[in-house]
Amino acid sequence: MSKKQELRISQVLVVQPPKREAIDIANYTRGIRSADRGKRRQLYDVYENISKDPVLGESIRKRVRHITNGGLKFTVNSEEVEEMTDLIQTPSFRKLLKEIFLTRFYGKSIIELDFEEGFDCTLIERRHYDTKQKKILKSYFDDEGWSYLNDDFLLNVGEDNDLGLLMESAPFAIFKRNGGADYAEFCELWGIPILKGLYDPDDDKGREEMEETFTKRGASGSIVASKNSDVDSISTSVNGAVHKEFLEWLDEQILIGTIGQTMTSKDGASHSQSKVHADVEDDINEDDQAFVLEVLNHQLLPRLEKRGYPVKGGFFLFPERDNLSLKEKIDIAERIDEVTEHGVDDDYWYELTGIPKGNKDPNRPRKGDSPFGFSLQAEEADDDFEVVKVKKSRLKALKDFFGNAPR
Repeated sequence: MSKKQELRISQVLVVQPPKREAIDIANYTRGIRSADRGKRRQLYDVYENISKDPVLGESIRKRVRHITNGGLKFTVNSEEVEEMTDLIQTPSFRKLLKEIFLTRFYGKSIIELDFEEGFDCTLIERRHYDTKQKKILKSYFDDEGWSYLNDDFLLNVGEDNDLGLLMESAPFAIFKRNGGADYAEFCELWGIPILKGLYDPDDDKGREEMEETFTKRGASGSIVASKNSDVDSISTSVNGAVHKEFLEWLDEQILIGTIGQTMTSKDGASHSQSKVHADVEDDINEDDQAFVLEVLNHQLLPRLEKRGYPVKGGFFLFPERDNLSLKEKIDIAERIDEVTEHGVDDDYWYELTGIPKGNKDPNRPRKGDSPFGFSLQAEEADDDFEVVKVKKSRLKALKDFFGNAPR
């Protein structure tokens, strides 16, 4: 057993709320320069701001879900360890997986482990990192702190010079926020027709009444001029298309930077193109899982073993990706059934399709039509040829039924 933790850094930090303010590219460049000198507070304030963008935020959460819902297992000699399965299913371990993965977007994560009462973990506030001194600063505004190197209770994840994927997406998210404000202003100014009020110059109170009326009308545009109190509508041919196209382009750049493509989040042009983009996303998800497994198996496992967890000789893993559609699996099973002596076990068809197996007498006369669209009416088969022919017809109908099943 390792020594007891003497100090919990996460409990003694002087943490202040993130700075929420209007941001522009100047904030971003200042944050980059400060991070290059080791201090990350200004840059992470920008990251905190832009992560509230729904497109960027959901893209991050989408990749997180492939980790937290990825079916992580712990095995020893190819057998799952029940105690470790219970640990993986705890909220604390799910939080650990999330914070390890988010290193890819923030560049660095330092996670404090707690083994006092079971397992728990806490992310050390990222704005306190000083990667030049390799310290966790007690306060943003001084140089006092604790080293994050070679501490048995700290998972030091990520490189000190890595500023994360958010560095690439931040400029587009900033342009989008400010461009969206410009678009909103455009809609306010030009979305409602401008009214022109013409008052009678001989009427002393006409101008005042007209101006008061337009003031009460609200924020829409108006013009008050002399000449008989007529009111006309002034229309404009400007439709804001340039704003819309610009914002859509920014969304596409954000999606490319976070999930590698756009078609799994926006409408695709064709099935084949969408499949290519889905394959790109799958490759990214596999790389994310490999990143998380590297931390779990090389950093976390030795710490768990010191605390008596049954991990000796084992490792964490995610299930391998299955790219075959149901129709393709049925097709492969049919070929095996044809060319092998004993064929495919009947139970496999039920397991493959998810259809529950009945308890009827297999030798009963079969009548009527099945839900798969093929007839269950079979004549008495006097030889193996007829049995095989009936079986093949059912397999074909089964494949046809599942031909358009989702992958």
